[in-house]
Amino acid sequence: MRQPEPTTPSDRAAVGRARAQRLLVTLLGDHWHAGRSPLPSGGLVAVLAEFGIAPANARATLARLTQRGMLERTKEGRRTSYRLTESASQTLRRGARRIFASSDSDDWDGIWTLLAFTLPVDDAHQRRLLRARLRWLTFWPLYDATWVTPHDRFDEVYEQLGELGVTDAVVLRSRDVELLPSTRARLEAAWRIDVLADGYQRFLERHRTVARRAEAGALGPSAALVARTELVNDWRALVGDDPDLPARFLPPSFPRAQARVMFLRTAQTLAEPAQQRFEELVRTPERG
Repeated sequence: MRQPEPTTPSDRAAVGRARAQRLLVTLLGDHWHAGRSPLPSGGLVAVLAEFGIAPANARATLARLTQRGMLERTKEGRRTSYRLTESASQTLRRGARRIFASSDSDDWDGIWTLLAFTLPVDDAHQRRLLRARLRWLTFWPLYDATWVTPHDRFDEVYEQLGELGVTDAVVLRSRDVELLPSTRARLEAAWRIDVLADGYQRFLERHRTVARRAEAGALGPSAALVARTELVNDWRALVGDDPDLPARFLPPSFPRAQARVMFLRTAQTLAEPAQQRFEELVRTPERG
């Protein structure tokens, strides 16, 4: 969904900080894997410089992600390095399964997964976190604490509830779900199908030229790293807003399938040169 343009210096700075964090999370999700040695801070600063992020802002990004529990910082002598935390690594691995899913699900069996839960009124952070994870799992709210998805998320939602310490909840799978007119209208409004369609169309328009250049082999390693990371970053944002509805809920012209084909083909084409450039950059010597 298109966000309003920042109009003040503080707004622009906040957008820049958020962009830097999203880029680094995408980069680490793409190029760092469990069991790999921590990456030197100087190398990560060099990686972010490829995206026009100044060294001071890059180091602030590392600090913020560490404070958020996404990164672990280690120090050996004067050398400072970072790695994904185990929880962040698990989250990114789960996310990658959906980001790189190869097709839409058109064979819906008519069964819904419903979740009803109760959280302490004063725990706003847990509420925000749970809602964000439910949306990523394609749940959308019928009511404030009653969420539904047309997909089988039984095991996944139990895993998320366990990770967040939510113990007062009911998860069930059923095809006997009757959506009365007002409830159906509320759910369809929450899905925002027209907004989603516009987002996929803009994705196609934004990345079409890069996709053609990638297919023609016209992007070197540096350009490939930037293009693939921006591509994955944009696609992840789209997927996060998409309830991944079966085809019967979508208009025939819905452009998700076309955008997915372009995304997967381009991401695969750029994977090797992007990894090559990432490895070159993370070996950049630490500077004082």
